[in-house]
Amino acid sequence: MDPRRSVIDKRLAGVGRIIAFCSAKGGVGKTFCASVSALLLAKAVSAGGKTAAIGLFDLDFQGASAHIVLGAKPRLPEEKEGILPQRTSEGVLLLSAAAFTGERALPLRGAEVTDAVLELFAVTQWGALDLLILDMPPGMGDEMLDLLTLVPRLEVLVVSTPSLISTAVVDRLIGLLLAVDAGIIGIMANMSRGDAGAVRDLAGRNGIPYLGEVPFDPLVEKETGRPAGLLECPASRALERVLARAGLLASP
Repeated sequence: MDPRRSVIDKRLAGVGRIIAFCSAKGGVGKTFCASVSALLLAKAVSAGGKTAAIGLFDLDFQGASAHIVLGAKPRLPEEKEGILPQRTSEGVLLLSAAAFTGERALPLRGAEVTDAVLELFAVTQWGALDLLILDMPPGMGDEMLDLLTLVPRLEVLVVSTPSLISTAVVDRLIGLLLAVDAGIIGIMANMSRGDAGAVRDLAGRNGIPYLGEVPFDPLVEKETGRPAGLLECPASRALERVLARAGLLASP
Protein backbone atom coordinates (compact mmCIF):
# COMPACT_ATOMS: atom_id res chain seq x y z
CA MET A 1 0.00 0.00 0.00
CA ASP A 2 1.28 3.47 -0.85
CA PRO A 3 2.42 4.96 2.50
CA ARG A 4 1.18 8.40 1.44
CA ARG A 5 -2.40 7.20 1.80
CA SER A 6 -1.96 6.75 5.55
CA VAL A 7 -0.71 10.33 5.90
CA ILE A 8 -3.63 12.05 4.21
CA ASP A 9 -6.07 11.69 7.12
CA LYS A 10 -3.52 13.36 9.40
CA ARG A 11 -2.98 16.21 6.94
CA LEU A 12 -6.75 16.84 6.77
CA ALA A 13 -7.46 16.30 10.48
CA GLY A 14 -7.77 20.03 11.15
CA VAL A 15 -10.12 20.68 8.21
CA GLY A 16 -13.80 21.03 9.08
CA ARG A 17 -15.50 20.28 5.76
CA ILE A 18 -14.12 19.34 2.35
CA ILE A 19 -16.29 20.31 -0.61
CA ALA A 20 -15.57 19.52 -4.26
CA PHE A 21 -17.04 21.80 -6.91
CA CYS A 22 -17.46 19.53 -9.91
CA SER A 23 -19.14 19.31 -13.29
CA ALA A 24 -19.25 16.87 -16.18
CA LYS A 25 -18.50 19.58 -18.74
CA GLY A 26 -15.82 22.22 -19.08
CA GLY A 27 -16.76 25.83 -19.67
CA VAL A 28 -19.60 25.94 -17.13
CA GLY A 29 -17.87 28.43 -14.81
CA LYS A 30 -16.95 25.91 -12.13
CA THR A 31 -13.67 27.66 -11.28
CA PHE A 32 -15.49 30.97 -10.91
CA CYS A 33 -17.98 29.32 -8.55
CA ALA A 34 -15.28 27.58 -6.49
CA SER A 35 -12.95 30.58 -6.30
CA VAL A 36 -15.59 33.20 -5.53
CA SER A 37 -17.16 30.85 -2.97
CA ALA A 38 -13.78 30.76 -1.22
CA LEU A 39 -13.69 34.57 -1.25
CA LEU A 40 -17.25 34.85 0.08
CA LEU A 41 -16.60 32.34 2.86
CA ALA A 42 -13.32 34.00 3.85
CA LYS A 43 -15.09 37.36 3.95
CA ALA A 44 -17.83 35.93 6.18
CA VAL A 45 -15.29 34.40 8.57
CA SER A 46 -13.35 37.67 8.78
CA ALA A 47 -16.57 39.63 9.39
CA GLY A 48 -17.15 37.42 12.42
CA GLY A 49 -13.88 38.62 13.90
CA LYS A 50 -11.90 35.46 13.17
CA THR A 51 -8.86 34.94 11.01
CA ALA A 52 -10.05 33.59 7.67
CA ALA A 53 -9.53 29.82 7.51
CA ILE A 54 -10.71 28.86 4.04
CA GLY A 55 -8.63 26.73 1.69
CA LEU A 56 -8.88 26.46 -2.09
CA PHE A 57 -7.16 23.53 -3.82
CA ASP A 58 -7.13 23.75 -7.62
CA LEU A 59 -7.03 20.13 -8.76
CA ASP A 60 -7.48 20.87 -12.45
CA PHE A 61 -3.90 19.98 -13.34
CA GLN A 62 -4.36 20.59 -17.08
CA GLY A 63 -6.32 23.81 -16.69
CA ALA A 64 -5.37 25.36 -13.35
CA SER A 65 -6.95 28.81 -13.27
CA ALA A 66 -8.20 29.56 -9.75
CA HIS A 67 -5.16 31.81 -9.28
CA ILE A 68 -6.26 33.84 -12.31
CA VAL A 69 -9.71 34.42 -10.80
CA LEU A 70 -8.14 35.48 -7.50
CA GLY A 71 -5.44 37.61 -9.11
CA ALA A 72 -2.79 35.64 -7.21
CA LYS A 73 0.64 35.23 -8.78
CA PRO A 74 1.67 31.58 -8.32
CA ARG A 75 4.91 30.96 -6.47
CA LEU A 76 6.70 27.91 -5.16
CA PRO A 77 5.22 26.99 -1.77
CA GLU A 78 7.18 27.51 1.42
CA GLU A 79 8.26 24.30 3.11
CA LYS A 80 7.77 23.44 6.77
CA GLU A 81 7.48 19.71 7.42
CA GLY A 82 5.64 19.63 4.12
CA ILE A 83 4.47 22.48 1.88
CA LEU A 84 2.40 25.47 2.92
CA PRO A 85 -0.39 26.86 0.72
CA GLN A 86 -0.07 30.43 -0.51
CA ARG A 87 -2.10 32.92 1.53
CA THR A 88 -3.80 35.46 -0.73
CA SER A 89 -4.45 39.04 0.32
CA GLU A 90 -8.09 38.08 0.96
CA GLY A 91 -7.06 35.37 3.42
CA VAL A 92 -7.76 32.36 1.19
CA LEU A 93 -5.14 29.60 1.42
CA LEU A 94 -4.48 28.58 -2.18
CA LEU A 95 -2.68 25.56 -3.62
CA SER A 96 -2.48 25.02 -7.36
CA ALA A 97 -0.39 23.08 -9.83
CA ALA A 98 0.45 26.50 -11.26
CA ALA A 99 2.66 27.04 -8.21
CA PHE A 100 5.00 24.41 -9.64
CA THR A 101 4.52 24.81 -13.39
CA GLY A 102 3.71 28.49 -13.83
CA GLU A 103 1.71 28.87 -17.03
CA ARG A 104 3.34 25.88 -18.73
CA ALA A 105 1.25 22.89 -19.76
CA LEU A 106 1.24 19.90 -17.42
CA PRO A 107 0.53 16.78 -19.50
CA LEU A 108 -0.26 13.84 -17.21
CA ARG A 109 -1.53 10.33 -17.88
CA GLY A 110 -3.62 8.04 -15.66
CA ALA A 111 -1.12 6.77 -13.07
CA GLU A 112 0.70 10.11 -13.10
CA VAL A 113 -2.52 11.92 -12.16
CA THR A 114 -3.09 9.59 -9.20
CA ASP A 115 0.52 10.05 -8.14
CA ALA A 116 0.18 13.85 -8.27
CA VAL A 117 -3.06 13.78 -6.24
CA LEU A 118 -1.51 11.51 -3.62
CA GLU A 119 1.67 13.55 -3.38
CA LEU A 120 -0.04 16.93 -2.99
CA PHE A 121 -2.54 15.69 -0.41
CA ALA A 122 0.21 13.90 1.52
CA VAL A 123 2.67 16.80 1.71
CA THR A 124 0.39 19.84 2.08
CA GLN A 125 0.03 21.35 5.54
CA TRP A 126 -3.44 22.90 5.55
CA GLY A 127 -3.52 23.31 9.31
CA ALA A 128 -6.82 24.30 10.92
CA LEU A 129 -9.43 25.21 8.31
CA ASP A 130 -13.16 25.79 8.58
CA LEU A 131 -13.57 24.56 5.03
CA LEU A 132 -11.47 23.34 2.12
CA ILE A 133 -12.85 23.86 -1.40
CA LEU A 134 -11.61 21.64 -4.20
CA ASP A 135 -11.86 22.99 -7.74
CA MET A 136 -12.14 19.76 -9.73
CA PRO A 137 -11.36 19.20 -13.40
CA PRO A 138 -14.36 18.49 -15.66
CA GLY A 139 -15.79 14.99 -15.74
CA MET A 140 -15.43 11.89 -13.63
CA GLY A 141 -11.76 11.17 -14.25
CA ASP A 142 -8.87 10.02 -12.11
CA GLU A 143 -8.87 13.00 -9.77
CA MET A 144 -12.50 12.51 -8.75
CA LEU A 145 -12.29 8.74 -8.52
CA ASP A 146 -9.14 8.99 -6.41
CA LEU A 147 -10.69 11.49 -4.02
CA LEU A 148 -13.77 9.37 -3.40
CA THR A 149 -11.48 6.73 -1.90
CA LEU A 150 -8.87 9.03 -0.32
CA VAL A 151 -11.36 11.41 1.34
CA PRO A 152 -14.46 9.43 2.41
CA ARG A 153 -16.06 12.53 3.98
CA LEU A 154 -15.87 14.43 0.70
CA GLU A 155 -18.98 16.48 -0.14
CA VAL A 156 -19.86 17.41 -3.73
CA LEU A 157 -21.50 20.53 -5.14
CA VAL A 158 -22.42 20.04 -8.80
CA VAL A 159 -22.31 22.95 -11.25
CA SER A 160 -24.19 22.98 -14.57
CA THR A 161 -25.31 25.52 -17.11
CA PRO A 162 -28.93 25.21 -18.30
CA SER A 163 -27.87 24.07 -21.78
CA LEU A 164 -29.13 20.77 -23.17
CA ILE A 165 -25.60 19.39 -23.58
CA SER A 166 -24.47 20.38 -20.08
CA THR A 167 -27.53 19.00 -18.31
CA ALA A 168 -27.41 15.75 -20.31
CA VAL A 169 -23.81 15.07 -19.37
CA VAL A 170 -24.23 16.25 -15.78
CA ASP A 171 -27.13 13.80 -15.47
CA ARG A 172 -24.63 10.98 -16.08
CA LEU A 173 -22.21 12.42 -13.53
CA ILE A 174 -24.93 12.59 -10.88
CA GLY A 175 -25.85 8.99 -11.62
CA LEU A 176 -22.26 7.93 -10.98
CA LEU A 177 -22.02 9.98 -7.78
CA LEU A 178 -25.24 8.45 -6.49
CA ALA A 179 -24.03 4.96 -7.42
CA VAL A 180 -20.91 5.34 -5.26
CA ASP A 181 -22.91 7.01 -2.47
CA ALA A 182 -21.01 10.30 -2.68
CA GLY A 183 -22.29 13.05 -0.43
CA ILE A 184 -24.03 15.41 -2.86
CA ILE A 185 -24.86 18.79 -1.33
CA GLY A 186 -26.89 19.76 -4.37
CA ILE A 187 -26.72 21.23 -7.87
CA MET A 188 -26.62 24.85 -8.98
CA ALA A 189 -27.28 26.50 -12.34
CA ASN A 190 -24.54 28.85 -13.51
CA MET A 191 -24.62 31.43 -16.32
CA SER A 192 -28.40 31.30 -16.41
CA ARG A 193 -30.33 33.61 -18.70
CA GLY A 194 -33.59 32.97 -16.90
CA ASP A 195 -33.67 29.42 -18.23
CA ALA A 196 -32.54 27.46 -15.16
CA GLY A 197 -35.61 25.24 -15.18
CA ALA A 198 -33.67 22.46 -16.91
CA VAL A 199 -31.23 22.29 -13.99
CA ARG A 200 -34.06 22.41 -11.46
CA ASP A 201 -35.77 19.54 -13.27
CA LEU A 202 -32.49 17.60 -13.29
CA ALA A 203 -32.25 17.97 -9.51
CA GLY A 204 -35.84 16.78 -9.09
CA ARG A 205 -35.38 13.71 -11.28
CA ASN A 206 -32.34 12.65 -9.30
CA GLY A 207 -33.71 13.50 -5.87
CA ILE A 208 -30.98 15.99 -4.96
CA PRO A 209 -31.36 19.58 -3.71
CA TYR A 210 -31.58 22.41 -6.23
CA LEU A 211 -29.50 25.26 -4.79
CA GLY A 212 -30.52 28.05 -7.16
CA GLU A 213 -29.08 29.95 -10.09
CA VAL A 214 -26.31 32.40 -10.86
CA PRO A 215 -27.05 34.66 -13.85
CA PHE A 216 -24.82 35.18 -16.85
CA ASP A 217 -22.92 38.31 -15.89
CA PRO A 218 -20.62 40.14 -18.35
CA LEU A 219 -18.97 41.94 -15.41
CA VAL A 220 -17.32 38.68 -14.33
CA GLU A 221 -14.89 38.75 -17.24
CA LYS A 222 -14.05 42.39 -16.55
CA GLU A 223 -13.45 41.83 -12.84
CA THR A 224 -11.61 38.50 -13.04
CA GLY A 225 -8.34 38.89 -11.15
CA ARG A 226 -9.79 41.67 -8.98
CA PRO A 227 -11.42 40.01 -5.95
CA ALA A 228 -12.95 43.22 -4.60
CA GLY A 229 -14.63 43.90 -7.93
CA LEU A 230 -15.71 40.29 -8.36
CA LEU A 231 -17.51 40.29 -5.03
CA GLU A 232 -19.61 43.26 -6.17
CA CYS A 233 -20.81 41.53 -9.35
CA PRO A 234 -24.47 40.40 -9.53
CA ALA A 235 -23.22 36.86 -10.20
CA SER A 236 -21.29 36.81 -6.91
CA ARG A 237 -24.29 38.10 -4.98
CA ALA A 238 -26.40 35.33 -6.49
CA LEU A 239 -23.69 32.80 -5.61
CA GLU A 240 -23.88 34.02 -2.02
CA ARG A 241 -27.56 33.00 -1.97
CA VAL A 242 -26.65 29.58 -3.44
CA LEU A 243 -24.11 29.06 -0.65
CA ALA A 244 -26.72 30.03 1.93
CA ARG A 245 -29.14 27.41 0.55
CA ALA A 246 -26.29 24.89 0.71
CA GLY A 247 -25.86 25.68 4.40
CA LEU A 248 -22.39 27.15 3.93
CA LEU A 249 -23.26 30.78 4.62
CA ALA A 250 -25.86 32.65 6.61
CA SER A 251 -28.67 34.01 4.43
CA PRO A 252 -27.62 37.37 2.92
